[in-house]
Amino acid sequence: MKSQTFFLMFFVLLFALYASPAARAQEAGGLQKRISGNWTLVSIYNEWPDGRKLEQFGAQPQGFMILTPDGRFSIFFAKSDLPEFAAGNRLEGTTDEYLAVARGTLAYFGRYRVENDEDGVVELLAEGCTFPNWNGRKHKRLMSLSGDSLRVVTPAAGIGGTSHIVWRRAR
Repeated sequence: MKSQTFFLMFFVLLFALYASPAARAQEAGGLQKRISGNWTLVSIYNEWPDGRKLEQFGAQPQGFMILTPDGRFSIFFAKSDLPEFAAGNRLEGTTDEYLAVARGTLAYFGRYRVENDEDGVVELLAEGCTFPNWNGRKHKRLMSLSGDSLRVVTPAAGIGGTSHIVWRRAR
């Protein structure tokens, strides 16, 4: 009778352990392992509480993100309609051409770490960025993975509102 009670308690404990969200996250490899890879941008916009939306990289943004398993990242965003430089040389652009590129692109790289598998809090440390104010700064993101879709939310985005980004795993 004691052995039956022991085995019953053992299996109940085992079930409870594996049924917990933390156990499922570990079993699936943890968020960092699951988000590692190459990602293609689907959409990016900022939204304010009053419903206003801004697509800072246009209606058809371009972008790519690389997240390595060991915690390195590289992210690039661009408008799809950036003008070519008339001179054909990136070092000889006009003021308007440079302004269009500065407003229509953003690239940064550095290290990242998952702070919490369950709620998807990820911290990015920008080591280099085309917007120099981000260099050396940490940025919190909320990431959620569903199949081949990765959603990234920044609740208090630098330009205002809440930033919403959707990535699709690159094939």
